[in-house]
Amino acid sequence: MPVADVRPESAVTSPAGSRRSRRAPRVAAVLLALLTAAGAAAPGAASAATSTQPMMFGAEANSRSDVQEHEQVLGGRLNGLRVYMKWDSKLFGADQVWARDTGHTLFVSIRSARSNGTAVKFADVANAKPGSALYADIVRQAEQIKAFGAPVYIAYNHEPEAHEAWSYGTGPQFAAAWRNVISIYRNAGVTNAKYVWTMTSYGFIRTDEHRASLYYPGDAYVDHIAADGYNWYRCRTTKGKWTELAEILEGQRQFGLKHPSKGLMVWEFGSAEDPAVAGRKAQWLRNATQLFTRPGYEQYKVALSWEGRGFTGDGPYCGFDYVSSTSAKQAWVDMGRSATFSASRVG
Repeated sequence: MPVADVRPESAVTSPAGSRRSRRAPRVAAVLLALLTAAGAAAPGAASAATSTQPMMFGAEANSRSDVQEHEQVLGGRLNGLRVYMKWDSKLFGADQVWARDTGHTLFVSIRSARSNGTAVKFADVANAKPGSALYADIVRQAEQIKAFGAPVYIAYNHEPEAHEAWSYGTGPQFAAAWRNVISIYRNAGVTNAKYVWTMTSYGFIRTDEHRASLYYPGDAYVDHIAADGYNWYRCRTTKGKWTELAEILEGQRQFGLKHPSKGLMVWEFGSAEDPAVAGRKAQWLRNATQLFTRPGYEQYKVALSWEGRGFTGDGPYCGFDYVSSTSAKQAWVDMGRSATFSASRVG
């Protein structure tokens, strides 16, 4: 979660995670208007984000219509698409196949819960053996990933340390479940997936039993390390602290330095508005654009925005969507058009 939120433990889920638990995700987005000159959607390279070594930028995008809507605003292709699925979902429907065939890259979360809301416990996933129903479920997922054909980024149960996932199991149980899932995928012949371990940004600075390190399955089972991070400001409390993305991601960045062979990604990010200061959110987005060009951010490869349309949060100031103000919308468009984020390929 955001580094400086100082939120109560009962509020440790990202707005995207909280909203997704109540309704099917709508899409919001963001991206690269200058991408028409860039390639399609497979892994490549990334050092510090510069015009010659840019990052990929994308957004939550579960449907074709939402992608097209935001691409119309941007005047270019939305390269990275953040997709949310459940344990028993069809992972790649018609919209995802269309996205693949039109050169987009998918970043897919698979929640450890069925469509009816029933949790698939981490310990049960960790202990799934051939012949069991859960093992068959994982093989079914693997077959869908293989059949998709194109490079795809997969996260088993993003934000496992967030409050809403506590009933699923402990950190060590999640780490064991992750290892089993990825092992089964690999044994089933999946070669087109990269596996992205995804925590809240808050998880990287916690010191309790929900700290990120307890959920880490090990470098052999992880390709990239991701965080979901937000500037909540007055969304959760009328006295919240304004927090820049640099502070929000610092815990993840420090964790990444301990795992230098891994890429760092931001699978969700956004900012609330400051009702007292016009243009403050727009400046937050401009600062975020420049952040990844700074020394020390060389591991970062992807940033995926989350607008949260329909998210009401805990108060009146939870507008993470770029349409929350004219200035924020322009900053969002400028961010998508920045050379910092003009990559269509990542490692």
